[in-house]
Amino acid sequence: MPRPEDDAERTGVDVASSVGFDAWREAISSAFVPLDATPVTRAGEFRGALDSIAIGDLQLSDVIGDRSRVRRSERMIRRADPGVIKVGVQLRGHSTVHQRGRYATLGPGDLAVYDTSVEYDLHLEDSFDMLVAVIPRRSLRVADRELADATARTVGTGVGTGALLRPLLMSLRAGASDAGMVGGLVEDAVADLVSAVIRSSAPIDSLGAGETVLLSARAYIEAHLHDANLSPTSVAAHHHVSVRQLQKLFAYDGQTVATFIRQRRLDRCRRDLADVAQQHRSIGAICASNGLVDASHFSRLFKQTYGESPRRFRDSQLIADL
Repeated sequence: MPRPEDDAERTGVDVASSVGFDAWREAISSAFVPLDATPVTRAGEFRGALDSIAIGDLQLSDVIGDRSRVRRSERMIRRADPGVIKVGVQLRGHSTVHQRGRYATLGPGDLAVYDTSVEYDLHLEDSFDMLVAVIPRRSLRVADRELADATARTVGTGVGTGALLRPLLMSLRAGASDAGMVGGLVEDAVADLVSAVIRSSAPIDSLGAGETVLLSARAYIEAHLHDANLSPTSVAAHHHVSVRQLQKLFAYDGQTVATFIRQRRLDRCRRDLADVAQQHRSIGAICASNGLVDASHFSRLFKQTYGESPRRFRDSQLIADL
């Protein structure tokens, strides 16, 4: 097993607390999603450890272990599918991720995205250390087809979006207590960068003209959520397409344009309500700043979506931060 002094990029897991294979297998299934795991070395010789922290809905885990194979099967997906995406950053050792007929081979410094709603195999080929970020699928600003095209592809972290995402995850893991104070902002930053990694990882020729319009429309909506006049009509006009054409593009992901706008506004409001730095702002001011000018209507939508009123949600977040 690696020792803390062996790797300058250790993220905080206590190697002294390493456990045997059965306990490690149970730990990774509890921390992530239900998984099958088998050791490549003899089970009695296997040692592994896991250390996890949560920043809002974002989870970061430092996982170490010996040679092994981890599998997410269709049976396990049926058993529990929380709708999360994983980003694995290889810190030590080598691994291969197999999903959707593709293989991503990772060495130290590489990362890959994989979807826990689709079966996958992870082959950990030697003693390893991997930083794993778990992100709700709903937080990402990408279409389902973009995600499908980008999973199980090796992403280098020397240049491009990978070079931005890796140090962010590393710094968050090292400074978890500080990150928790601005959890909503941190979650958004990670989700935006993961979305950028996904978009840049997909083959260029996989995006047709319609998908290009869809990506642009989603980005336009994100930038104009504060505008109470934002609507399917205004988005379509900006992109010089008909509302009907725009609706067809969003329908590929099972959404309407109006549903997407409403959900993104609610997500922004929820983020702001959970932000301690914004506790001086009224709920009405927050919802209005995100384009929802009718406070009563906003309150009904929020409760319908998240299961509790905006006031109760905010109070619970402030109490948790005490």
